[in-house]
Amino acid sequence: MKRLVLSYPLSVHTPVYRDNPPVEIRQQFSIQKGDLFNQFFITTINHNGTHIDGPWHFNPQGKKLSELPIDYFVFTRMTILDIPKTDDELITKEDLESFANQIAGSDLLLVRTGFGNIRDSDPVRYGNRNPGFSASAAKYLMVFDSLRAIGIDFPSASAAQRLDEGILFHQIILGKGRMDGHFILIIEDMNLKHDFSEVDIVYAIPLFIEGIDSSFSTIFAEKR
Repeated sequence: MKRLVLSYPLSVHTPVYRDNPPVEIRQQFSIQKGDLFNQFFITTINHNGTHIDGPWHFNPQGKKLSELPIDYFVFTRMTILDIPKTDDELITKEDLESFANQIAGSDLLLVRTGFGNIRDSDPVRYGNRNPGFSASAAKYLMVFDSLRAIGIDFPSASAAQRLDEGILFHQIILGKGRMDGHFILIIEDMNLKHDFSEVDIVYAIPLFIEGIDSSFSTIFAEKR
C-alpha cells in the first residue's frame, strides 16, 4: 500500500489568495533558548493553504464542517480530470460535459489544471491570477447526486480576477437556496502532482473547529 499526500504543509511561505493576510508562526517557548518545551502561536485565516470550504461559507442555511459525519470525508470513487487552464481562465460547463461518464458515480472529483505547478515559483501570481469555475460549471456538477466534493490545484474556486463568477459558483455548489439540502464540498489548494492510477481511497479530514465555516485539512490517498 502506497500513500500520496495531497495537501501542502501550512507555513509562513503558503501563498495567499488575493489580499488575504499571510500565515504567521511565532515561537512562544524554545528549548534552545532555555525553556522546558517548544510551543508556538499560529495566526491565520481558515482559508489559507489546503482547506475545505463547507456549506456555511456561502450558504446561510448550510452546515459547518464540524457538523458533518466523519464518513462524509472518506472517498472511495475518486475521478481526476486534466483540464488545462492558466491565468484568469474559467472552467465551464462545456469543459466538463465531455467527461460526464467519468463524473457519474464519483464521490470525489479532482480537477487538475496544471496551475499548481507555479505555486512555489510564483506565489504572487498563484494567488492573484488563478483560474476558477464559472456558475455554469456549478449548475452542471450539482446534477451528479453521488458527488460529495471537488478538489482543485489552485487557491480558490473563484478566479481572483473573475469574482462575480466565483461567488456564484460557491453559492450554487454549496447549496444556497436549495430545498433538498444538496451541496458539494470544495477542497482548495490541493497538491495534485501525482500519478492517481490505482488509487483506492482518499481521506480529506478537516480540522474540526466549532463555529467556523471551513477548515484546514490534511489529505492523503491510498493506492495499491
